Amino acid sequence: MADDERPLDINEVEARLSELISVMSDSEKRDLLEKLKVWEQSKFENYRDHPRKNTSIYAVCSGQNFYFRDFIKDISSGGLFIETETSLFINQEILVTFFLPDTGTPLKIKGKVVRTDSKGIGVKFNEVIPNI
Repeated sequence: MADDERPLDINEVEARLSELISVMSDSEKRDLLEKLKVWEQSKFENYRDHPRKNTSIYAVCSGQNFYFRDFIKDISSGGLFIETETSLFINQEILVTFFLPDTGTPLKIKGKVVRTDSKGIGVKFNEVIPNI
């Protein structure tokens, strides 16, 4: 195997990436960052049981000792992510009420909080909801 065909070690890879990025224009760096964000997100999609759809749906959320209104930012037939500043706990039960676009009937879905971060909460539905 020729020298230029051998696999690079991680230090060589990082050095080459740094070199390539250092000569890029600001616009090229922004484009690369956007492509890397899409690539990073696609890795997580492969681990999900149900593909997520980005959205912005107004929702009313309630449970024991809490009530708030915020927006669902992504949704699937198995769960959703609500952008909120409301603090909830992992495994906390929640009832989420919202309208899907182009429907006139509210959906009331029970679930549990499975993830929290500075942007909001991830909710897993108690039952899979087909056709979401």
